[in-house]
Amino acid sequence: MNFGWGGGYGGMPSRFEEQYHCYSMAYAEKGHLEGGDKILLPQSALDTLARLQVDYPMLFRLQSSDKGTMTHCGVLEFSAPEGSCYIPYWMMQNLLIEEGSVISITNVSLPK
Repeated sequence: MNFGWGGGYGGMPSRFEEQYHCYSMAYAEKGHLEGGDKILLPQSALDTLARLQVDYPMLFRLQSSDKGTMTHCGVLEFSAPEGSCYIPYWMMQNLLIEEGSVISITNVSLPK
């Protein structure tokens, strides 16, 4: 597993791909964000993304390799604790995951 250290070789990642323990927005005491379509990532994610040539707005693929499910979303802010991310509970239901499950988050770009 790759908790917050980048997915590249030789130090500099070629793209953002991390694994995080996933929790609903209610765990972040931000229940008002449960109806949205954005997630909270840790500060280290912003640090990594800032070094990469990513498209804006930032879009991500969330994937549960255990369940074989995935979805896409944006990021609202970089305030989650290291090693964790917060997503709306409805996304957790779509991914068939529970609180604390490990998911993979990868930046993606839409065709222009």
